[in-house]
Amino acid sequence: MRLTTPTVDRGRFDGRIPYYRAGDGPETLVVLPGLSDAFSGSRAATAAHLARTASRGLTDDFTVWTVGRPRDLDPDATTRDLAGAVATALDELDGGHVLGCSMGGLVAQHLAADYPDHVDRLVLAAAGAHVGDAGRAVLNDWETWAASEEWGKLYASVVRETYAGWRRRAYPALLRAVGPALAPPSPDDVLTSIRAVRDHDASERLEEVTAPTLVLGGSEDRLFPADLLRETKAALPDATLALLSGAGHAAASEHPRVFGRAVKRFLRGEQI
Repeated sequence: MRLTTPTVDRGRFDGRIPYYRAGDGPETLVVLPGLSDAFSGSRAATAAHLARTASRGLTDDFTVWTVGRPRDLDPDATTRDLAGAVATALDELDGGHVLGCSMGGLVAQHLAADYPDHVDRLVLAAAGAHVGDAGRAVLNDWETWAASEEWGKLYASVVRETYAGWRRRAYPALLRAVGPALAPPSPDDVLTSIRAVRDHDASERLEEVTAPTLVLGGSEDRLFPADLLRETKAALPDATLALLSGAGHAAASEHPRVFGRAVKRFLRGEQI
């Protein structure tokens, strides 16, 4: 069978919020990327998310909008502040389903609580009500390395903490070597994003999320461990939990077919 490439375009909502659009399915799906959006810049990060989204077949049923974050963030910006920017995009789209990956899932929690009319169904992918204790210690290290621009150390640690498979063994040495040449386009935005993730805690807000929610993650996630994902599911009024066995924080890229199938079935209202 010959695979087709979905129609893609890009632009900005409100002149400041970057997006990529893929496919022309009848329903709207907004994808909120993780911390990589700050590291890689809007074009690289959103393009990568679109590639993974297209490979999962979601563009058959949905018009997929990958919505990045504005640049030159206020240094004190929180995940709730960033949810307000996403709401601007969803307002222009007349709402839709929302899939938040990692940091995007933290933003999506506030989005769904503060703007319930904008969110039909919510997927929290590799994201809990807050970061686990081990994850918070990791983020403290990332903040230190980002502040001192030790990008090789930071990138190597990101891979170790994100993947559970062969990438966790193969990539760190390479990234330590080439990291100094891969400085992000906006180091200040990286620092702001790391702090926003570390300080996020929506434990008291999840009861305000009325949208049906899928909490989807890896059983070996070191940042949002399985017990924390179970607690997150229990705190939501209408939630389903799906744990991908053997997957780490990067469950979406380690097990793309299983991940995509779970997302599609949930958004269709089918049993996972």
